[in-house]
Amino acid sequence: MTRVREDSTTPPQRLTGPRCPCGTAIQIIPGKRTRIYCSDACRKAAKRALAKLLGTGEASPAEANPDRRLGTTGESATRAGQRPAGEAGEAKADTGGARSRDARWTLREGIQRVTEDKGLKGCGRSAIAGGVGVILNGGVAHLAGVATCGKIHLCPVCSAKIRAARSEEIDTVTAAWQAADHGLAMMTLTLRHYRRMPLGTTRKRERGGLVGIQHDAWITAFGSRAGKMWQRLQTDHGIVGYVRVWECTQGENGWHPHFHVLLFTDRPWTRDRADAFEAATRARWIRSVERAGGYRPNDRGVKVDVPRPEDARQFSRYLFKAQDGKARFERWTPGGELARADLKQGRAGSRMPFEVAEGAAAGLADDVPLWHEYEYGAHGIRAIYWSNGLRALLAGLVELDDRTDDEIAEEEVGGDGVALIPAETWYGAVLRHRGRSLDLIRAAEAGGIGAVRMLIESWGLVWGIDVLDPPEIPQE
Repeated sequence: MTRVREDSTTPPQRLTGPRCPCGTAIQIIPGKRTRIYCSDACRKAAKRALAKLLGTGEASPAEANPDRRLGTTGESATRAGQRPAGEAGEAKADTGGARSRDARWTLREGIQRVTEDKGLKGCGRSAIAGGVGVILNGGVAHLAGVATCGKIHLCPVCSAKIRAARSEEIDTVTAAWQAADHGLAMMTLTLRHYRRMPLGTTRKRERGGLVGIQHDAWITAFGSRAGKMWQRLQTDHGIVGYVRVWECTQGENGWHPHFHVLLFTDRPWTRDRADAFEAATRARWIRSVERAGGYRPNDRGVKVDVPRPEDARQFSRYLFKAQDGKARFERWTPGGELARADLKQGRAGSRMPFEVAEGAAAGLADDVPLWHEYEYGAHGIRAIYWSNGLRALLAGLVELDDRTDDEIAEEEVGGDGVALIPAETWYGAVLRHRGRSLDLIRAAEAGGIGAVRMLIESWGLVWGIDVLDPPEIPQE
């Protein structure tokens, strides 16, 4: 592959002027815009090659996605038909491939136009080291040197990375726990809610709304102010710890925040034991919700699921039911049910938060204030909470992931450098145009440095001046 700067005995020099991809020098005429290609033949050849590499047909890079409307992925957004937000394509891929990755990047770009969160606005945009690198690792490309927000509730890109790591960890510990002849059960706690009820917040001096009621009720029923009766109930039923996950949907009856609580028991439960525990916890939950100022939960306010003995190794069958009401035996796992809110679909008539974000990014008048309400309400809420002492107990069975959410989000897996984009070019020529950062990733995955250079030059930039070859790492 031909490089812009050839090795020689003299120090490498930048090109003295623009050149066509074929290598022909471009004449600079004062007062006129500098041409990118030396002839129409070169322009058409580059256009066809780039379209083939990016898989966009015969359209030029600027025309490749004419309806790059925020929140869309080539399909029309829908309010009732729920689609998973997707997860994969970052360095540690999960499922869905590059298409899901592209959808997350596009959604993040759309949310950044309407968000009121400063951290989310700069995620994937702010250069932190004077320049941005395009890195290729095993056929998967990513950007290095850009800031990440690590906001699991708000950012579709960071959320996918964090939830994938947390899901993998939960699946590992649950498998080891069951292999040691212990038991698992899933408790779901919900509230009665109506469209007129605000989501609220848990912020100091502003605590209120549904999430305020939800967390106050948790504290008095199962948390720090639960008292000895809760401790006795755990002892009587052999509960050694739990993992609590916060989740929220939005639908015709307004916001629906709820908890999924994965219970770790010393022995597998029978259905009778689960029913007895459900009855006891229901009474505590109802009493605590009413004390916190909420409406009295109905009989479905507390639900406890356990696997049958023959299905102990496929506990996922009992964790989540799809929209048709049938259990997905092969699809869901404990980690997926608990941690992967970004992959879930809302039940009929309800939406997951990132589906609300799609509407907000597309400019739907009803969804923009809903997204702002969710941003404010989700602030400070723990997505995943481990009970005291449980991680120390599980550390004796498996190796746990002790990284914080920020560390997971900002982790760079390394790879081979494809291009180095100085900060001036990054802000002036890439971020100013919607979708160009994603186009860089796609070009690197499609054809490496050659495709990236072709894309860069199609934007009217000069390789070797506006965009540089990646720095060579000295050999030891």
